[in-house]
Amino acid sequence: MDRLSERFPLERGSHDSREQGMCAMEMVAWLAGEPHSDEPRCACPVIAAFVRAANDVMGGDERNVHLRPLVPQLVNTRRGFAVQQRRGWLVLDCMLRELVPMWLEQRGRTTAARAFRSLGSVRSAVALERAAGALGEHGVELRAARWVVQRAREGRSPARFVAGAVQIARGIADERAWPAVARTIAAMAAVGRNPHDGRTPEGRPVSSDPAAAGA
Repeated sequence: MDRLSERFPLERGSHDSREQGMCAMEMVAWLAGEPHSDEPRCACPVIAAFVRAANDVMGGDERNVHLRPLVPQLVNTRRGFAVQQRRGWLVLDCMLRELVPMWLEQRGRTTAARAFRSLGSVRSAVALERAAGALGEHGVELRAARWVVQRAREGRSPARFVAGAVQIARGIADERAWPAVARTIAAMAAVGRNPHDGRTPEGRPVSSDPAAAGA
């Protein structure tokens, strides 16, 4: 994987062609044998929104250490609404119980951080209301987190709000932040996985080497 990262490192932003470089989702399109795009047809739109945001705010080393190894897992992750919702809850849970506490701890607000860590799993409307209350009490200045939670409370598609959670990670100077984001992406990809998930839509095994995609 280290050799592959050197040959095909992930780059920030979208690109007009593969020769100019690839972000994580453009590499997913290549591995799947799709036309060049950062919105590959085979990928879940919720995962894609979260990954694009992470790709663009991570530093080069962070991007290739934490995000690059996950790219093959993102091929063929597109699923229906129920799975997309579950993936959205995973992002909310990570943001509220991992990233927000890290942000608060860095500012010496350990009591507030404990309040978020003790929320319990944020995977239901009831839990989301508890989280909204905690943000109102302890996280008024966390505008990105409040925006994400409000969009979720309004019933918006997770693909429309998950990118906001990455802004919390961006503001954390803590080596735990990006690994937490990477774990969440891996967990999102695992939701709804079936025996065909290790293959492209045409049935080819997914390689971690873009050159093996035959594009």
